[in-house]
Amino acid sequence: MAIPQPDSQARTALEAQLAPYGRLTEAAQWLAACQGSAPAHEPQRIRAIVFAEQELRLPAPETAARRAGAGLNVVTVTDLSQAYDLGAATADAEIDAGADLLIPGGVESTRVPAVVMATMTQTEPVVIVGKQRSVEEWKREVSAIRDAMFRARNLEGMELVASCQSAVLAAAVGLITRAAERRTPLLIDAPLTATAALLAERDNPGVKEWLFATTLSTAPAHDLALRKLGLQPLHRLAMEPEPTLGALAALPMLLTGVEIAADV
Repeated sequence: MAIPQPDSQARTALEAQLAPYGRLTEAAQWLAACQGSAPAHEPQRIRAIVFAEQELRLPAPETAARRAGAGLNVVTVTDLSQAYDLGAATADAEIDAGADLLIPGGVESTRVPAVVMATMTQTEPVVIVGKQRSVEEWKREVSAIRDAMFRARNLEGMELVASCQSAVLAAAVGLITRAAERRTPLLIDAPLTATAALLAERDNPGVKEWLFATTLSTAPAHDLALRKLGLQPLHRLAMEPEPTLGALAALPMLLTGVEIAADV
């Protein structure tokens, strides 16, 4: 299925009148394009979806979701061969239930997006490895990523994901792709989801038009993925990756921008 494009005229209609508010109303313009009308209306059912290999609680995201009035759903995914389809089916279920803004997330080792991004962009392991607690730990991480990149050489797309054995990443790719196909906007806030978004965009050009980057973590892979997507994060919180937390924390500002756009 081809990825539909947001309504650029709806976004353009707001640009001049919202210029004085800078990035505060940038999301409102993007959301207007996704909704196909200007000004944008506030999303009525915001859902954060976190893929994980086991059932678990996420205290910080749960707090942020409650504060922002969003729902949080943790979906267990263990079968790599079925993970992409599970992600797509999860998007379908949420959208069919009325979700009009999705926040994908995943509980996964930071090594996975580092390996995928380094392989996709031919970035050296010493560049893609972020700050570690010690020099020895940094050396071990560089070595592990170099070995994983060797195993992933010449692989692309979902074959590259499979080489990392990450059902979580595969599910995130499936969810992002299906949401874009169904004209549903998404907030991206972590290395894993930024990497999943880039993978989705490579196989389905146009996905990135349905994405808004809310935050930037400390992981080099995160910044690299956003730059490849041409997305500029709203915040640079410099926090460790925590699934959906950055986007949920940014939601009040985004909704304020939407309300300002509606009142101007």
